[in-house]
Amino acid sequence: MIRLRRLQPLKSWNTFGIAETATYGTVCTRVEQLQSLCRRRELHGLPLLPLGAGSNVLFAEPFPGVVVRVRLRGIRCIAESAHEVLVEAAAGEPWHNFVRTCLTQGWYGLENLALIPGTVGAAPVHNIGAYGVEVAEFLEGVELLEYESGQLFWLPAAELGLGYRSSRLRTELLGRGILTRVRFRLLRRPHPRAEYPALAALLERERVRHPTPWDIFHAVCRLRRQRLPNPRRLPNAGSFFRNPIVPACWAQELRQRYPELPLFPAGADSVKIPAAWLIEQCGWKGYRRGNVGVAPQHALVLVNYGGASGREILQLAREIARSVWERFRIRLEPEVLILPAQAWQP
Repeated sequence: MIRLRRLQPLKSWNTFGIAETATYGTVCTRVEQLQSLCRRRELHGLPLLPLGAGSNVLFAEPFPGVVVRVRLRGIRCIAESAHEVLVEAAAGEPWHNFVRTCLTQGWYGLENLALIPGTVGAAPVHNIGAYGVEVAEFLEGVELLEYESGQLFWLPAAELGLGYRSSRLRTELLGRGILTRVRFRLLRRPHPRAEYPALAALLERERVRHPTPWDIFHAVCRLRRQRLPNPRRLPNAGSFFRNPIVPACWAQELRQRYPELPLFPAGADSVKIPAAWLIEQCGWKGYRRGNVGVAPQHALVLVNYGGASGREILQLAREIARSVWERFRIRLEPEVLILPAQAWQP
């Protein structure tokens, strides 16, 4: 049996702390509960939103459907060889704990993604990444429960359309199913990756010349704690915008006007520009207006100082995106999943 609540409050279900409601809400800890939910006749035809920790979502309006808090747990090794290990984790496992467990077991590759908030199930949805590593590099596939039929099926990573902070799971497949399990192909031998500038600089300062995976893990945790406000103390959803990718010729033209502009390769003819740098140049870092603002530590993080509505956060995000466009002619796109999607009109 599942407990289905009418007019479910969502404030504690999203790290932005937005006090919206859903028409229905429930928490599921077993796959059988999810399948039972699919059979509830009163829910047929209503939109579905699976949620993990709600750490990458902004509710701009009440959600006119069913919000399902997925709390399935479990981590296990499926297969292993001398070089690789196939690891399966339930969608509700906290991501950071999963990364720590993998390291403890001697399963390597995800250490650069330490301390990212959210759950294992959200990782492939947004193709999370940090400090030079993306989930797509290690993702084997996902198990999805189809909302209409209640049937389970596997989708290999190659069919998920994984891109920069995006996937089919957050676009065309959003609302059509509930992710239940995720499989990763990890390494049995350490292969530390410390090329990312901020990470390399920290390890250099600490005189760690041959970092182990645990060194990477702890260094990433320190960097994230220094740069990003804890959502439990200051509600936020982490990086609000994606880093824009622009043609290399346009980036070089901008570099002539702004010699200090940081640029990172993003393909043969493309360059990635840190959105935080663009936003900071427009004077937004540390800005506050009433209940909303931009974090003093990091210009990419929008915060709720208490009592903010989703619309207030959204209005600030629009103004930031507009100012970046007017100054740099670069379009910022949200990394945060905005609901409803049509509310985003920069």
